[in-house]
Amino acid sequence: MDAQTLLKNVEMGMLCDFYGGLLTQRQRLALRLSLEEDLSLGEIAQRLNVSRQNVHELIARSEQKLRRYEAALGGLERQRRTVRALQRVCELLQGAREADAEAARALVERVIRLQEGEDEHGL
Repeated sequence: MDAQTLLKNVEMGMLCDFYGGLLTQRQRLALRLSLEEDLSLGEIAQRLNVSRQNVHELIARSEQKLRRYEAALGGLERQRRTVRALQRVCELLQGAREADAEAARALVERVIRLQEGEDEHGL
């Protein structure tokens, strides 16, 4: 898999995580089989009992729908900006020597983990 395809798959996975609930069950399944299980169009077509062309169109429409949601709502980009800002705050707090700065840094790191989808146990 080339770097461009990998980046596209990561982006689609993130969009699916963010907006997947707005897709139909069939759209989510097709994307999951393609992105997470790395199945070919033919393998997905067999599982869904449809043609390869139908799978290709289903995935393409699903990806377009996810991109439209992001363009309209901007949730994923807003999350990215929040994480970048919090990471910068952590960098600035790193140089501070006060106990309060350490507590603030720990809190910001917790918010970053939550924004990135990790639970409180780091999973």
